[in-house]
Amino acid sequence: MRGQTHGLGGLRLGAALFNGDHTRLGEEVARLDAAGVNFIHLDVFDGHFVSDLGFPPRTIAALRPLTKLPFEVHLGALEPLRFVPALADAGADLVIFHIESVAMVYETLFMARQHGVRVGLALALGTPPSSLEPVIGSVDAVLLLARVTGEGARGAVFDPAVLPRVAAVRRMADAMGATVDVQVAGSVKREHVADLCAAGMNSLALGGGLYRVPDMTAEVRELRRVAHEVQHGR
Repeated sequence: MRGQTHGLGGLRLGAALFNGDHTRLGEEVARLDAAGVNFIHLDVFDGHFVSDLGFPPRTIAALRPLTKLPFEVHLGALEPLRFVPALADAGADLVIFHIESVAMVYETLFMARQHGVRVGLALALGTPPSSLEPVIGSVDAVLLLARVTGEGARGAVFDPAVLPRVAAVRRMADAMGATVDVQVAGSVKREHVADLCAAGMNSLALGGGLYRVPDMTAEVRELRRVAHEVQHGR
């Protein structure tokens, strides 16, 4: 079924379409499909919570017929529930909003799920993973950002501080018997993947680490090889 997590035993690879060529988005979707990624990561920003603007729902709706890959939305917005109905109608399978953007987390998760989408929470680097503990059993995914939120050179660097955060979320989910897709995004490159997998990451949304390599298909294959070696102890 489209949008379901393909088991949590292997690495799911996604591509952040925001890093693609915005003059040829349909072709970019086809290229990602051909490269063998598991999902398309779509950034939706409101210009306030994040100082940028992402894909509007009508663009997502226009792209939806072009692929059967799940559309997983990273919603960086104040009052995220304002966006959920339109994103659901546009064909989003999973909507991940920031825990920092809402006052009543459980209630927002509950109301978002009423629109027929899977739901998740994103955490900026400065937000303690312990904030997830009351609601970890109510989410399908947790997205941990691996770079400073925002623009500029300082924000474009992978921060290894994400590694113990991944491990903490994985331990928390396992201790509660919760099946949670632990995702990471933000300036991740091939050299970071082994450590992230060892820490407990399930899904990786790549931007420049996938779009800036000469052969996207070969890179997807290599990343899966690296993850397989970690998971099987070789």
